[in-house]
Amino acid sequence: MLSLTQARTLSISGAALPTYSTGGLPTFAPVRLQGSEAVGRLEACRYLVTLRTDDAFAFSPSVTANLDLDKLVGTEVTVSIQLEGKGQFVPGLAGNAGLGNIGAGTREITGLVTAARVAGEDRHSILYELELRPWLYRATLTQDCRIFQDMSVVEITDAVLTKYPYPVDKRLAGAFRGIYPKRDVQRQAFETDWAFLQRLWEEWGIWWWFEHEGGHQRLVLCDTVGGHHPHGAAYETVRYLSPDGKRIDEEHIHALSVTSRLTSGSVTVVDYDYTRPRANLTVTEENPRKTASADGAVYDWGDYSQPLAGAQGVAGQPNDTEQESRHLARVQLEARRSAGLRAHGRGNLRGLTVGRTFALTGYPQQAANREYGVLSSTLDIEEVGDRTGAGLAYRCESQFELLPANEPFRLERSVPKPVLSGPEKAIVVGPAGQEVWTDRFGRVKVQFQWDRQGKLDEHSGIWLRVVSPWQGADMGATFLPRIGHEVAVMHYYGDPDLPVITGSPVNEFRQPTLDLPANQAVAVLRGREFQGTASGHVAIDDTQGQIQTQIASDAGSSVLALGNVRRIVKKTGRADARGKGFDLRTDDWGVVRALRGLFLATDGQPNGAGQAKEAKAAVGRLTRARELQESLSGLAQQHEAQQRDADQSEVAKVLKARNDAIRGDAPAGENDFPELKEPDLVLASAAGVSVAAERSAHVASNEDVAVTSGRHVGLAVGHSLFASVSNAFSLFVHKAGMKLVAAAGRVRIEAQADGIDVKAKQTVGVMSTTDSIELHAAKEIVLHAGSTEVRISDEGYTVHTAGEHTIHAGSHQTDGPQGHGGGFPPFPKSGPGQLEVLRHYVTDAPVDKNTIAVMDSLGAVHKGTLDASGRAIVSGLAPGAVSVQYGHDPHDSWVMSSHLKQSRWQPAGAA
Repeated sequence: MLSLTQARTLSISGAALPTYSTGGLPTFAPVRLQGSEAVGRLEACRYLVTLRTDDAFAFSPSVTANLDLDKLVGTEVTVSIQLEGKGQFVPGLAGNAGLGNIGAGTREITGLVTAARVAGEDRHSILYELELRPWLYRATLTQDCRIFQDMSVVEITDAVLTKYPYPVDKRLAGAFRGIYPKRDVQRQAFETDWAFLQRLWEEWGIWWWFEHEGGHQRLVLCDTVGGHHPHGAAYETVRYLSPDGKRIDEEHIHALSVTSRLTSGSVTVVDYDYTRPRANLTVTEENPRKTASADGAVYDWGDYSQPLAGAQGVAGQPNDTEQESRHLARVQLEARRSAGLRAHGRGNLRGLTVGRTFALTGYPQQAANREYGVLSSTLDIEEVGDRTGAGLAYRCESQFELLPANEPFRLERSVPKPVLSGPEKAIVVGPAGQEVWTDRFGRVKVQFQWDRQGKLDEHSGIWLRVVSPWQGADMGATFLPRIGHEVAVMHYYGDPDLPVITGSPVNEFRQPTLDLPANQAVAVLRGREFQGTASGHVAIDDTQGQIQTQIASDAGSSVLALGNVRRIVKKTGRADARGKGFDLRTDDWGVVRALRGLFLATDGQPNGAGQAKEAKAAVGRLTRARELQESLSGLAQQHEAQQRDADQSEVAKVLKARNDAIRGDAPAGENDFPELKEPDLVLASAAGVSVAAERSAHVASNEDVAVTSGRHVGLAVGHSLFASVSNAFSLFVHKAGMKLVAAAGRVRIEAQADGIDVKAKQTVGVMSTTDSIELHAAKEIVLHAGSTEVRISDEGYTVHTAGEHTIHAGSHQTDGPQGHGGGFPPFPKSGPGQLEVLRHYVTDAPVDKNTIAVMDSLGAVHKGTLDASGRAIVSGLAPGAVSVQYGHDPHDSWVMSSHLKQSRWQPAGAA
């Protein structure tokens, strides 16, 4: 501590300070100033100035003790400290060597009056105390929540400080390439302006202090030690002098300690970018101090990836994660490392200013005599002499913290990032007239409920991913919230800059899908047509004793309901019951398609036991039917109704092959299900099968059709029954006979190319009940009965008999020859038919020059070649079914018309 004798050291000025009405002289005189400042530490920037009313004006205590303090609070005042400079004038020395009071002047400390109080009285004077803080203290009295998009830390600083009309000096070199990078999203999360800016400055390596000049305070932002300017002449060099040393006529340091500390030696940061999920974004910065055990490693979350979540979305430019991550890691490392070497001292230094540099001399440790930057200082100046005359005495004491000027410096983090522990409300936004606005990541834009700047349009809010229970890699379920929906937003690690949509709650205007609580037992997933009202749903009805699962679409009123079938109506929910089991219906078309086979059966599997394709009952019925086919066809062959090993026996063989394909081979293991080896359609019923058509019904097969009945087959035809057979037609009845009756109309039996055999073991009766029986033959009619033969021909009438020949007649007459033969109409002949063949690739390109062979129903083979359009007409075919066989495709299979990608090798035979 040093006591000085000079004119008044302290003075104060300010527009709101009261003055004596005569001459405008100040009412108050400062008697003590105590407080501190520190680089980047607002809580340490505080001064307390003690004021005393001047008795020279003989103010009444009743007046001076009742000043309006509210008029002072919030205004700026400046405390001026008179500086003597250093050195005394020495006459006769050359040049400026003999000058005295070098650097003399005034040091200013300007601040906002944040508190004013009456502190008591001293004799006839009233004491006041004013608490002074820098204008940045005003930023602690606010709180806001807002989002800054596509802005750098400097741009955010400018935006936040716009409301504060004070000067700011930016001494910034930038993070790299002379700039600070922009961030997709930076959120002020219900923080004070100061807390928000302070944590951003600390994160990016920006520190600050205040400089005072001309009655104003100026905020200095700095990111390089070169931004610290040296003190003026009086403090450009400061001497160290121990308390027991020789007194000198200049301010000096009388106590100093230099401390070296153990610090971390490396910082590793990591981050994740979902636009590059496999990228390794881990970065390490190393710069250990030259001490032992300086290898302490710090591992921290970097928060530097920017997944194109800014206003431009995926159209934006990716950030330089390599440069940004290294800068952020370096900032953390330098903040920790800079604490490794510090100096702390005391002295009578009235003009030592935070943020300035000076050179130390005279310290016993030679390495300590170097240039330092002032990181913090405390100051206590008090006028302690006689108040009645000139030549007053003053006391001054200062303490400070120093950093070697060539050491890197960053602020250690003092303001933690807010941690948001619960969900927030937001509204999905987008262009007017659209249902959904999304990008390739399935992100949607949301405006938070607290957002006061947003306008609920596509220019508001931020892009957020949507969390679903399971999605990604072309799997899972994706649900995109639509414009206007309320969503719940959570934050990874509670970080306000890492939001993600986790759900969508209901509100007054976005009600549940079904009326509640009436449908409280129904869980439902429903969509809605874009720009429309139609929808579809998946519903699980858990009503006791009436459970069902239902999939439905308003398109064609299509529904699949399983269980206790009941309609579920939009919004109303559960409606009328429709039955039990399953109900598949639509007002449009229905298709059931299975590539490898389809089995429809009413053979039950209670509770789903057994294998899905298990078809023992169906195969058993089909096997019995095939056996009946075989046995009856054998009887037909035995009675010569069919050829042996042909005709119906061929059908039976086909049935056996089909049954074997349905049954499948013996299973090879537990998970082998052999049924339906081929793409068969099997329709099996434990009771009956009924087929009804309002119009036509058609059964078609390219090979065989077998109808087997263990009892009867009944055909009832309302009009006509037609059967057209290309080859043979055989009817065989084993037991009860055969009837062919026409209740009206003619019965006509013709063999147009061969004969007719009529054979019976017993009587053959031919009767015409009302007319004649006519027998016509072009050559002759021969009647045999035992040994008697009657032959009627164009040559005459001859009877051969070994018995009697008796003729009974009412009269008998023999005339001359007279012919009476009738004419015979010709039979119609089947003319040859023709077939049109067309063959195209799947691309619709024609297969030209392809040879074909067509076999008609009589086995004749007709050959041809497809023309340039892939077409050919084959004539001269016998009526009936045909088969077509194609020759080898003459074209290269890898030409562009039939393959979408050019091969990597040359086709066979290519040059």
